[in-house]
Amino acid sequence: MEFLLALLVLLLCAKIFGELLHHLGFSPLIGEVAVGVIFGPALLGWVAISPGEPTSEAIRGVAMLGLVVLMLVSGMNSRFDLFMKVKFKALVIAVGGMAVSFALGFVVPYAWGYGLIPSLFVAAALSNTATEVVARATEGRPLSQLMVSAALIDDILAVYILGILSTSVLRGALDLSVILWATLGIIAFFLIVGYLSHELIIKRGIMRKLWKFERRGVPLAFAICLALALAVIAQNIGLHAIIGAYMAGLFIGRLRERPMVTLQSRIRLNKMLDDTATSLQSILTPMFFVFVGLRFAPEWGQVKFAMLGVLLLAAFVGKMVGCGAGAIAVGYRGRDVSMVGVAMCARGSLELAVLYFGLEAGVVPLDLFAVITVVTLTTTLLTPVLFKQVSEAAG
Repeated sequence: MEFLLALLVLLLCAKIFGELLHHLGFSPLIGEVAVGVIFGPALLGWVAISPGEPTSEAIRGVAMLGLVVLMLVSGMNSRFDLFMKVKFKALVIAVGGMAVSFALGFVVPYAWGYGLIPSLFVAAALSNTATEVVARATEGRPLSQLMVSAALIDDILAVYILGILSTSVLRGALDLSVILWATLGIIAFFLIVGYLSHELIIKRGIMRKLWKFERRGVPLAFAICLALALAVIAQNIGLHAIIGAYMAGLFIGRLRERPMVTLQSRIRLNKMLDDTATSLQSILTPMFFVFVGLRFAPEWGQVKFAMLGVLLLAAFVGKMVGCGAGAIAVGYRGRDVSMVGVAMCARGSLELAVLYFGLEAGVVPLDLFAVITVVTLTTTLLTPVLFKQVSEAAG
């Protein structure tokens, strides 16, 4: 009963705060993490996360399933077909922003005395861009598709970096052999999933057959089972389980590539996929972000607030300079460069997943986790506001 009461309060408040922030034009994850912070050890202390304690372990289990679903939906939204046909301009902008942000994200904590692996986790978290925030903030604006495409590339590169970091943690070292093994494993995983999804999804239409049983929840059950199966396979070959869940999303997302006889069929297909993604993450994913908030319990006397300020500055400068330089390199000028640079500053769900893995693996200390969580949420909150100001000034 204690677990059910905790789950009731946390989920109800997460949905209320999340929907409120969504209505105001911000990412719901800010409210969901805030619920965990409020009810967790950081403030009220109503829900404590203690290893071995039954309620804590039950909440952790729900949160981990939420993380698997988060990666599954991220894979579904990444679009295998768009990745294979990526525009050169979006690629240059994405790589430029990731390179500069990664460098700054690594240098700052490393200069403050943190080790190689913790600094790399920070760099990985700050180098990505939250696709969901970019899509919402730039909707209806010029160059929106370009910026969303660049954010999608960031997601895939971030998953690759996470694969390397997870392999290094599992093996207890980071060297050339680890990087090569992780790279080969991810490429092989990607190619196998690509081939099987082409044969089963595009040629044989297995998902369309499953959708005949949509009212009985068969497609949802298949999606979760596939995510869990690939997560287990990824774990057994030395990668992190969420890499497998992400690949499962890519697998299912290939249904969008099937040729449709009519435009109405295409619209209905996209609606079914969007409804599936919404159903998958409406309950479980918020609990992961709540759990991140519950883990937010630093010893404030140990938190380096000066580093927090520098990292927050680096988070914005890295994307503005890197993505802006990429935009200039492919021919954009003036206001377009400013809009691209600001829009790509948002971090979000995948970044928190990277941070959480580092914390659970014992390589990211709690005070550093707290700092980067604040930085992530701040960029998520401020980016839509800054983008609106820049776009209105440019207009």
